[in-house]
Amino acid sequence: MLLAEPPRTPFDLNFQVLGFPVRIHPFFWLVGLLLGYGGETDGIGLLVWFVALFASILIHELGHALMIRHFGRDAHIVLYAMGGLAIEGRPSSGSGSPWSFEAYTDFRPRSRSPQEQILISAAGPGIQLLLAGLVVAAVYASGGSVHVVRESILPLPVPQLGGALADNANLHLLVWHLLYINIFWALINLLPVLPLDGGQIAMQFLVQQDPWAGMIRALWLSVITGGVMAVVSLVLLQQPYMMLLFASLAVSSYLTIQQNTGNRPW
Repeated sequence: MLLAEPPRTPFDLNFQVLGFPVRIHPFFWLVGLLLGYGGETDGIGLLVWFVALFASILIHELGHALMIRHFGRDAHIVLYAMGGLAIEGRPSSGSGSPWSFEAYTDFRPRSRSPQEQILISAAGPGIQLLLAGLVVAAVYASGGSVHVVRESILPLPVPQLGGALADNANLHLLVWHLLYINIFWALINLLPVLPLDGGQIAMQFLVQQDPWAGMIRALWLSVITGGVMAVVSLVLLQQPYMMLLFASLAVSSYLTIQQNTGNRPW
């Protein structure tokens, strides 16, 4: 969901997963705390939320990174605020500026084909939905079940663990968070709103048809979808954070249209 990698800080957490360098910016934990604190009032519940959030966002970015690797390029991952980035190239061991190509080693810029970009963008939400499917399968394997209930206009999966796991409240909460994040957030990320993955996919489809008009159409689609989702988030879902997110993305797309068209007729 980010446009550029955030600068490094002394408080970053660095490690590797499947050969990909991973950096976690401290704002990831801060925003996660703000999102989780509204729903969890005890320490264990908040910890369970962080485990589900961290695992889900990391898996999402791994989906992008694995697809980048599939096309013969290296990648690294940064988790920041409400999302993250899978970036081509490897981070340097020094403290070079993360805003320039010189910050990465073995990075050779090469244009992606539209088909490559579509597959890379789709891989993040796709691997999240796969994870959700595996969680559902595990619930049924335990002797439990998953029911779909409607909260306002939003259908949500509600798991019920079976057997010896049925009375484990923390495990039940973890499964619920994993299903919610990896189904609901993945589908939200597929909406044609820039810079979400769905917006990137829509941009590639439309630009293939018409390089100039396609970009403007994709931006207008982002404005309209983002505006509608902002209203739906506030009025129907009663989610002010989501409303602010989509409103800001819609405004950003509109300003990009203004910058790219000027007085040019569209």
